[in-house]
Amino acid sequence: MPTDNVGAGFSALSSAKVGNQVILVVDDDFVNRMLLRKILENSGYAVLEAFNGKEALARVKADKPDLVLLDIMMPEMDGYEVCEYLKADSDTESIPVIFITALSDSADLVKGFNVGAEDYVSKPINVEEVRARVKTHLKLKTATEAIKRYNEELEQVVAESSKELIRAERQAAVGQLIQGIVHNLKGPLTTMKGGLDIGRKILSALTHAAEEETAPSQGQLGKWGRDASKALELTATAAERLQEMINSLMEKGTADHIHTLVRCDLNEIILNELEFLSADLYFKHNIKKDVDLCPEKPVILANPSEIAQVLSNLLGNAKDALTGSPSPTISINTRISGSDILLRVTDNGPGIAPQNLEKIFEPFYTTKARPEKGAKNSAGLTGTGLGLYMCQRSVKAMGGEIRAESPPTGGAAFQVRIPLAKQET
Repeated sequence: MPTDNVGAGFSALSSAKVGNQVILVVDDDFVNRMLLRKILENSGYAVLEAFNGKEALARVKADKPDLVLLDIMMPEMDGYEVCEYLKADSDTESIPVIFITALSDSADLVKGFNVGAEDYVSKPINVEEVRARVKTHLKLKTATEAIKRYNEELEQVVAESSKELIRAERQAAVGQLIQGIVHNLKGPLTTMKGGLDIGRKILSALTHAAEEETAPSQGQLGKWGRDASKALELTATAAERLQEMINSLMEKGTADHIHTLVRCDLNEIILNELEFLSADLYFKHNIKKDVDLCPEKPVILANPSEIAQVLSNLLGNAKDALTGSPSPTISINTRISGSDILLRVTDNGPGIAPQNLEKIFEPFYTTKARPEKGAKNSAGLTGTGLGLYMCQRSVKAMGGEIRAESPPTGGAAFQVRIPLAKQET
């Protein structure tokens, strides 16, 4: 039965509304239900009632109250069992349950907490205790729901942000790939332009001789013929290189392609590339080339055009590093080391600063001026910062590795390690 302090407590209860918060009171005792109803309604809550456990479960399922005041000692289904059902259901597990109990044994209270109850109110009922515990647990429920909503919104924001980041990264990767392709196409195009320039000069000389009606000497005609033949050969080689690169790109762009590598002689590719780069007259006449290739035939599994492009980038960078050097020299050597072939390209230029050595394989990193800015550095050099990045990608695709060195004495060295092809059976 209620105590005397209940009546005195009614006048002290706040009449402020607390929104649409609904509390379910479950008790088989009519007087207790009515007493709790008055306390809660005077505190601004909406109240539902249930007189046994089964009705309580039906009420919770139908009305989803914000909190349940649950008597423990009830016939048929006691409060412990009702609480277990509520906490086992994902739809109702978050509804706080406060037990109403006359039990004072600590074991009974512990059992209540073990089945999932948040708190308890002791009988005889005390108004201030009921109000305080209900208010506290409704605040906790509201805060918990707010945190849950915040987390869900945060997860959604993170998910959307992740999608944007992935999209941006994909776009950046495509941009890098396109710029890398353009960078690699520049080599053959430069050679073709050089060959055409030579042909244009020879044609101009012949036209001038015809206009002046002066017959060139046999020696001059022979030289022009040889130069024209060489220019055509270089232009044709560059065109073939472009065709190979385009075919390779088309093959890589096919979703179901099988990327096939062919057996090729690395020494032969090096010699052909040096001949190919001789279209650059500065490279041909002004830079000394020390070539020391291993006597064994270093056969590798690779795409010949990609290996040639790696060499082109390494030799091109070495040539740029030697601009203004009094005795520019590039050394190219190969040697077999175990099951690998080592290719080493070295120059006697100023070398690479330690802080740059760690970054040179990063995409878009360059110590040269950016060509799109229309500026050049003191040596008149420009770069995209993609050459060494593309070299690294190509070498890794063949199962190899590339690294750079720059000793304190000066100069730079790039070493490429590629697995040797297994002997054909």
